[in-house]
Amino acid sequence: MSSTTGSRPRRSLTHRLDSEWANMRRRPDVTDRVRSWSLTDVPFATLDEFMVLIGHRTPGSRAANDLLGRVVGVAHHDPMAARIVLQRILPGLMAIVRTEQRHDPRVDALDVVMGEAWLCIVAYRPDARPTQIAARLLSDTRFQAFTHQRRRRSFREVPFDAGTFDEMVTPETTTAFDELVAAVGESRRYGLGDEHVAVVDDLLRHDTTAGVAAAHHVTTRTIRYRQHRTVGEIRRLVAA
Repeated sequence: MSSTTGSRPRRSLTHRLDSEWANMRRRPDVTDRVRSWSLTDVPFATLDEFMVLIGHRTPGSRAANDLLGRVVGVAHHDPMAARIVLQRILPGLMAIVRTEQRHDPRVDALDVVMGEAWLCIVAYRPDARPTQIAARLLSDTRFQAFTHQRRRRSFREVPFDAGTFDEMVTPETTTAFDELVAAVGESRRYGLGDEHVAVVDDLLRHDTTAGVAAAHHVTTRTIRYRQHRTVGEIRRLVAA
């Protein structure tokens, strides 16, 4: 990967993340915007205090998890909330980066992890998966970045630009996986049920119908039936 972008040296992504956050945490308008979401009755005077409420660098609690889930819900349509969630799970993301970078020094694990983390945050459904949200986001990120079949076939990176977190960089070419994510996301906005989302999630995690069937101790015919129903529902909602 080139060390320059145009004629300017490319600043470290971690430095840009740190600088961006330092700026955000000092701005009263950012804190006011978080208050405007009306997610908690607990008063907070600064963004740092709000981060403590959602469990940042503190022992986990059910209240913190529930509040984090509400922030993730806002992140579906507000990039500021997504950036806050990213900061919340950043220590865990950096641990993933260190581990994966040792496994394959050729890959810029930091760029890959941050890009996938953003996508996982904005796609996460706290109503369907309400417990251990921070841990699940970390697990989802690692899975999508380093375990999923699309990464094993081609390690094509999607850069994450911390300076413009409201505009995620998209790949120049669209893969079948990208189309699936877009279709599921669009369907979800128009009412795709949790049971159908679970079917897609199962297939992504286990790769094959046989793998899903084995995991659920049912026949492959049962899984194929569920997948057929889900595909039909996605087609109906996207068309509508």
